Amino acid sequence: MHELKQKHSVDEEAYANAYYYFHEALEVLAKDAEAQCQEMGYFNVAWEAKDDAIKNGYAVLNIADGKLSAQQEDQLRELLENVAAIPDAVVNVPNSKAAHVLAMGDPCWDPIRAQAKRLLSLLETETNRVNTILRIKRS
Repeated sequence: MHELKQKHSVDEEAYANAYYYFHEALEVLAKDAEAQCQEMGYFNVAWEAKDDAIKNGYAVLNIADGKLSAQQEDQLRELLENVAAIPDAVVNVPNSKAAHVLAMGDPCWDPIRAQAKRLLSLLETETNRVNTILRIKRS
């Protein structure tokens, strides 16, 4: 019985860590172009924002195991599909401050920003639950 409890704890911690990194990526997606660039240090901003969202979002979906509602999962999947559809021409830009601000100002990011803001709101209760888990684990 103790082994099962410990396994659940390890699974819960893995999920919480994956969720934490996805939530960070989601917060970046929700910001305006200049704030996104500042947050990412004006380095590879569009590529990192896209990659972080996709990689961490699918990690959450793969280990959520019923922790998210169907609506939350559907909205998360839809966001990830939209992020994946961002054209390479917008993502692969020269590594300069001006190029990153211009890339993040591309209109293709606007619906993603709005979607990220809605998803942050939809996930608020889960975010609070995960933050509680992470505080307990890190204490």
